[in-house]
Amino acid sequence: MIKKRIISIMLCIFLIGSVFLPFVNAREELTISSAKENIIMSIINQNINNQFFIDTPNVIIELDTNGISYGHELLWKANTTGTNYEESAVTYIDGIAYIGSCSTHGDGHDKLFAVDTSTGEILWSYNTGPGYVGPVIDGDVVYIGSDSHGNDPTNEYMYAINRHTGEEIWNRNIYLGIPESVQYDDEKIYFCSDTVYALNKEDGSINWTYKLDSLCVTKPLLKDNYYYTASSDGKFYKLGAENGKRIWSVVLSDGPWDNSITSDNQGHLFLGIYRDKTINAYYESNGSLIWSYKLHGGSLSFNAYHDGVVFISDTQGYVYAINAADGTLIWETKIGNKIDISSPTLCNGLLFIGTRDWENGAFYVLDEATGDIIWKYNVGSSVTCPPSIANGIMFCGTDGWYMYAFDFGIGSGDWLLHRYDKYNTAFSPVGLTTWQYVIADCKTVNDVTTCIVTNHYDHEVVNIDLKLNENAYWYDSSGYLINSNSDNYVIDTLTSSSSKTIIISKTELHPPNKPSRLSGPQTGKINVEHVYSTSTIDTDGDDVFYLFDWGDDTNSGWLGPYDSGVNVETSKTWNNQGNYNIRVKSKDTLGFESEWSDPFSVTMPKNKQLNNQNVYQILKKIENRLTKLFQLFSTFLNIN
Repeated sequence: MIKKRIISIMLCIFLIGSVFLPFVNAREELTISSAKENIIMSIINQNINNQFFIDTPNVIIELDTNGISYGHELLWKANTTGTNYEESAVTYIDGIAYIGSCSTHGDGHDKLFAVDTSTGEILWSYNTGPGYVGPVIDGDVVYIGSDSHGNDPTNEYMYAINRHTGEEIWNRNIYLGIPESVQYDDEKIYFCSDTVYALNKEDGSINWTYKLDSLCVTKPLLKDNYYYTASSDGKFYKLGAENGKRIWSVVLSDGPWDNSITSDNQGHLFLGIYRDKTINAYYESNGSLIWSYKLHGGSLSFNAYHDGVVFISDTQGYVYAINAADGTLIWETKIGNKIDISSPTLCNGLLFIGTRDWENGAFYVLDEATGDIIWKYNVGSSVTCPPSIANGIMFCGTDGWYMYAFDFGIGSGDWLLHRYDKYNTAFSPVGLTTWQYVIADCKTVNDVTTCIVTNHYDHEVVNIDLKLNENAYWYDSSGYLINSNSDNYVIDTLTSSSSKTIIISKTELHPPNKPSRLSGPQTGKINVEHVYSTSTIDTDGDDVFYLFDWGDDTNSGWLGPYDSGVNVETSKTWNNQGNYNIRVKSKDTLGFESEWSDPFSVTMPKNKQLNNQNVYQILKKIENRLTKLFQLFSTFLNIN
């Protein structure tokens, strides 16, 4: 019996122990997990702050520009408005551009065209016969004259045409035609052949005439109720606009041809003389000479005055800026082999002009202050007529039968006359107020050029052509080779205000190697720092940065730079139990990124912790065990 009691007591002790042992183990585990391992890893984050030494950039965009492409976007070109010798400047108002097309020097349409400036669609055309002069707009009327270049002198006219419909309002026959442009005031229009005419604007009736001694082939000036003109035999005239009375006439050094008379509005007039290759200044009061400047070649272009400077071009391909006060040269720039009627047009600090270089003909934009070429567009034919700037658009015809419209930026106002201002000069202060452009900001370090190409247009731009003067390797910002052994790379599209980084090198570049598999603990505890390490080699010898992906939607950020091949350590603390696949990649100082390393599996196992449910279950077990124990003791007592 005693033996049975001993067995029963031992059984009770075992049962009680089995009930309370899990509770003791849990408390022990809680104590261990609450202890912190003070493992602290210090990582030095060194910011890259290289001093970039900018060479004269070899990278250019789309055109022969120095890192900037202004107005490259060709909005449209209309191939039915031109001629093989286009002299007519474009005039513009209310979204419509007007241009003449003549057959004076070859094939041409002999028409006046009205063109929708948003699409290039021809709205209407009117048959005017051959002519040189561009159209002039006054209110709802377009004035334009014809000139057969002596082939049919009795069949030449001045026209007044409704600018909305293209319907003729009136015409007047003008013997010898109208070789130069039309001027107007409130009541009359003025022009000349071998005679100066003043016509009533309403019906074309003659108000007065003044007979010259030879043909007028110089663009006249209407200013302060006076009319200034010059004849081909070399005489300069000032006439009263009210009645045509001569105020003065003077003999010039030689005969002018296709130049213009401009004014500084301070009592001085400017006129180029083709035959003696000069640009000259005269007193407005009496026509006497103030100064004369010798050009490389004779000038057939109009001249333009702005802010104390006279601008002119010549047939040797030079563009000039001359001090209006004393005739000294400010700058000269050769842009082609020949410049014909195409003349300097000024707007917003820029000078627009074209070259008559046949298949090498091009539009140019120069810096007004320095003469530097900042934009060029080859059109494959000569540019004979002057460009016009209106509402942020450059309009110009070419000898290749096309009329072009380029989006240069933002502007306002209307270009009613090609030479519309009080100086009789092609200066448009509001035609262009803000240039839009694409720019490549390029910096060169150790023979590697990094270009950030940014679109500063208010819309997407396509086909951005980056050019070099020699072949190279082209990479994107991640180090992916995008063009090999080439002198250019084309960015297909770039949205407004966005940028793209291009890296260029004469030799082939490589991203860092794939980092080695991570080293460190594969199991651990939450809320404890764990240290991991890796390394990689950069074959180009660049310093290396590392990015650790911790597998829980967090990462380390780019750490570094570190020397290539050096073992790098960092730490991570996880706050939740689970399995994590961690990895690492590297990049060099150019931003070229490696592959991700092979994944490294890490486990943070569950900690056994007490909670209400645990306590309830433990107490339940105790209750069950005590019940059984009570039953055992009852049985034991009944035995006795």
